[in-house]
Amino acid sequence: MLIKLIQGFINMYIPNMILQQWQHSIKMCIALLCLFTSWTAQGQDAHFSQFYASPLTLNPAAAGMYTGTFRISTIYRDQWRSALDNPLRTFATSGEVKFNLNYSQKSLPDVVAVGITFFSDRVSTFDLNTNQILLTAAFHKALDKKTKQYIGIGFQGGILQKTVNYEDITFQDQFNSIDGYTLGTGEILPPNNNAFSDFNLGLYYTISPSKNINFHLGAGYFHANKPNVSLYNTPDIIDPNLFRADTLHAKWSVHTGLSFKTTARMTVQPRVNALIQGPHSEVNLGTTFRYKLSKTAGKYLLMGPYLRGVKNYNNFGLESVIGMVGLEMNNFIIGFRYDQNLKSLVNDRKSLSSFELSLIYIGEHHNEDNFCPQF
Repeated sequence: MLIKLIQGFINMYIPNMILQQWQHSIKMCIALLCLFTSWTAQGQDAHFSQFYASPLTLNPAAAGMYTGTFRISTIYRDQWRSALDNPLRTFATSGEVKFNLNYSQKSLPDVVAVGITFFSDRVSTFDLNTNQILLTAAFHKALDKKTKQYIGIGFQGGILQKTVNYEDITFQDQFNSIDGYTLGTGEILPPNNNAFSDFNLGLYYTISPSKNINFHLGAGYFHANKPNVSLYNTPDIIDPNLFRADTLHAKWSVHTGLSFKTTARMTVQPRVNALIQGPHSEVNLGTTFRYKLSKTAGKYLLMGPYLRGVKNYNNFGLESVIGMVGLEMNNFIIGFRYDQNLKSLVNDRKSLSSFELSLIYIGEHHNEDNFCPQF
């Protein structure tokens, strides 16, 4: 919305000849204005449509909630490639290992899990990058052996880094009036690299009342310390009129799901994930159908539709439809999702679409166990 208002003002009040001459500078200034006034927009975190394929960015307490001894999860998101020369790219990978605490052979063991997560979000046009490394610890208390009932808590702590590359950014005062932007600039730019501490919390509950049914409910609370991520938050900037604060809103991630077998080969897995961060909110919901390809081989076809609804500063509405397809084979789970923005199909000539590719490997994984959502 901010970009459209600025562009409309420019088109109305600046002559076409000047507009063409300054076109490059105007685009850069608009982008920088949105970049360095992010305190007014209070943007939200990057996210994944395959939220269950990145469990430790969904909920810190999801660590250890799988059937096996260790899990490696990797996911890549490519966004708006058809509309941008350099699409937005988001990547996350996690590794975790769990340990059973066997207090008694007759009881269900408690579980302790530790993990590490690397996260990267890149806006390639200006090399605006967000990088993060997090350490995770989780404990799950066994409540009932018969129903495999657990309740758990998880903690995450790490470093959040933001960087921007000024080499590819030019300003109007750099134009030499002949053939390019070769002059110096009078703009006061902050340091282009800063790091902040970040802490997250999570709760998780799961129950399997029968062999064919599993239910879970969880909540993650991210950026609990609400870090100031402004690049201007440095003593090197002496202008007292500049804002030095850009507080990163805390984020709630609430998720739930059910897994139940309808036939010997078919399992239905409806899922919901709600994200709330400052003035922004989002809901992802849909169903995955898990079909066993043969009676003997441990191979499953995964597919299903999902929807995303969002609320920014105005009303809540349907934003995207999502199609998912995947393959589960022994210890590997491969998934592909395609997002189609509905508003862009009606209002714009270029479609705002995204795709994601995920890969999960679970050590000593057993396909027949419905202990927890695996994809």
